[in-house]
Parts: sequence; C-alpha cells; structure tokens
Amino acid sequence: MGTITSDQAAEITGAQNWHAVAEAHPERASAMADGLMRGDPLADAVVAEYVAAQGKPGALTWSDVVGALDEPTSPMPAALTQFIERTSQPPSWFDPALAHAGATAWWRFGSLQSSTLYQSLIYGYQARGFTRPLTETGRLTEGTWDRVQSTARWVALATAPGLMDVGGPGWIQTLRIRLVHALVRHHLIARQGWDVERWGVPINQTYCQFTITAGFLALPLRVAGDFGLHYSQADKEAITHLWRWIGWTMGVDDELLPRSFADAREIDVVAREFRMEPDEHAQTLVTALLADGYRTEVPLPRLLRPMSATINGAVHAVTRPILRPLFAGVSTRWVEPEIATAMGLRATPLRNVVVLARPFVRSREVLRTLGVLGSDVAVAQRELRIVTSQLGLDLTSPDADRYRGVA
Repeated sequence: MGTITSDQAAEITGAQNWHAVAEAHPERASAMADGLMRGDPLADAVVAEYVAAQGKPGALTWSDVVGALDEPTSPMPAALTQFIERTSQPPSWFDPALAHAGATAWWRFGSLQSSTLYQSLIYGYQARGFTRPLTETGRLTEGTWDRVQSTARWVALATAPGLMDVGGPGWIQTLRIRLVHALVRHHLIARQGWDVERWGVPINQTYCQFTITAGFLALPLRVAGDFGLHYSQADKEAITHLWRWIGWTMGVDDELLPRSFADAREIDVVAREFRMEPDEHAQTLVTALLADGYRTEVPLPRLLRPMSATINGAVHAVTRPILRPLFAGVSTRWVEPEIATAMGLRATPLRNVVVLARPFVRSREVLRTLGVLGSDVAVAQRELRIVTSQLGLDLTSPDADRYRGVA
C-alpha cells in the first residue's frame, strides 16, 4: 500500500503525539507509518499457498511446511521453495564473524540478558498493535508461561554463538516463528475480521522493527547498563549486527533495520517518543505475566528428578510472593511512569534493588577483564549452558527435534 497519513498512523498506533514526533523525525516517522500497512510478502505467500492446497491430494501439513526448513523435500511448492532459497542467501552486508563476536559479547553475561526478556515483553504490551493480535486470537491470558518459555528459547538459540548461521538451530527457529506470524496474520485477516484500515496489518513491519531494534536490542543493553554492565563500542556494533541479521531473517524490511548502534539507538529514541496509550488489555497481560510468567526451579540430583515437578512446585509457591512484587517494582525503572500506571505497575522501593546489584556485576566484570573467569568465549559458553539448561535445551544433543517446541 502507499503512504498513509499521520492521522491514520496515529489512529492505528494510538500514539497521541504522532504528529509531533513525525515533525521532529520526518523520515523515520514516514517509514514507520508506511510499515504499519506492510506484512511479510515472502512468508505470506507460503501461507497462502499452504491454505489454498488444503483438501487437495498431496497437500502438505503445517508440520511438513515448517519441517522443510531443516529437511527440505522434493518436490516442494513454489512459494515454500522461494522462501527457503531467499532466506538461505544472506544480504551482502552480513558478516558471520561480526555476528559471532556479537553473540559472544551478548552472552558474556547471558544470565542477566535473559532476565531482560520480561522487560521486552512489557515494552511490547504498552502498544495496542502488540496486544490486539493476542486479544483477537483468544490468547490474552492463556499459556503465558509457555509463551515466555518459547520466546526465551528462541532468543537463546538466535543469539548463541554460531547457532544463527544459515541452517543453524537459531536460524531455523527464527524462520519457523516468521512463518507462524504469517499464519496468524492470515487467520486474523481472513477469519477473524481484522480491520486493516483501522488497525493496520497485524504483526506488521513497524511493530516488528520496534520489537527487534527497541525491545530486544536497545532495551536489554539499556537495562544491562543500569546494572553496571559495560560494553565497548566494538561490542555494541557487533551485537547490533547480530540483531540486524536476526531481524532480516525474521522478515523485517532491510531499510527498517539498524545499520549501526547509533542507528539502533535513534530508532529506540524515536519509538520511545511516541506517547502510547495502553489499551484495557495491557494491564491484563502484565498481570498474567507477573502471575504466571516465571517459575522458580532448582537443579536436582538424579535421584530426586522424578519428583522435580512436586519439589519445584513447592519452591515456586514459597518464592512467588517474594518475586512477584520484586519483578513488578524493578520493571518500573524502564517504563514511563504514566504508562507503568496504565499497565498496573506501581513504583516501590524495590525498584532500587538494581542499585544494590551493581557492585556484584561490576566486581564480576573486573574478574572477567583480568582473565580470572577464563576467556570471553569460555565465559559466554558457560553462561549459555546455565541458561539453556534452565530452559530445557540441550545444545550438545545430536537430535535436531529438540528445538521443535520453540515456535
């Protein structure tokens, strides 16, 4: 579709000050406005082809479609063939070595970065364009824990050193999620009566841009900085390159992706300038996230593992009353006060726990810099093992099916 007006963009996003932001950042805002009406033609074509073939002899199941990403079969439908061929050819700017460096930098303190997932989700809930698809598909409060775990596993695989290479587990899961987004898009428009003129295209380019660049890149680095974690400029550029590659693989238009850390920071700044008005579903989602978005589990000896569900259930029951207000209070550090209030978050003294954690983070970074903790690669691999084991991922297993539950 062609360029839409600022009035339309303001109506679709709910940004009360769209016109003012567009005047201050005309090129950025214009591209963001256009992106509200664009989906993902390459992935959408796969879904259209899949839907049209249902009921016909030899039609692929959805499992066949996503399974072709790591085990292509012959012959395959034209749109699926094109999807795999196009996504298997990285853009000219992609540098695998730089992406690997970004992954290593990201995972030097991967346990901290993993904890920022909750902030990324809360960031998304403030915009109605993020919450409406969940509302329309009936998944507003259902499966919160599964959704958090699925997203966490994907982030772990996509950012792990080497796993985002073409054909790697992170790359495959990113493409699977991309196809799921296209399937949801088709379902909402064709079967749920989604009003594109009023709401924009579901899971559109602009919201995907915000999710990748602001929610998963800029925000975690800002949170890490608040905790006292330092990244060099080279680290930031490498991490940005990694997320640019993840975004490209996810189907975000190249012109909407950051070309440098400064570019990513500018996208984030512009995104945060929009005064979003969370709808009535935002508070419901945040409440569900705080109620069922985390579970306390402890590593158990082999003899006790058959009783793990019972033991960890009891541990979670004891720790939940402590962790819920802690997560709620800390989360207000990185959300605008009026938005936090609209989403049911209340600032409490617990938000300053971050300050108490800084000496530990900085001391750990001093030890790492001195080499006491081993090389940066060794540190990253150790952090990765800790986090993935908690997520139920075994990166050493030769069984490729271990990743199928991510998407």
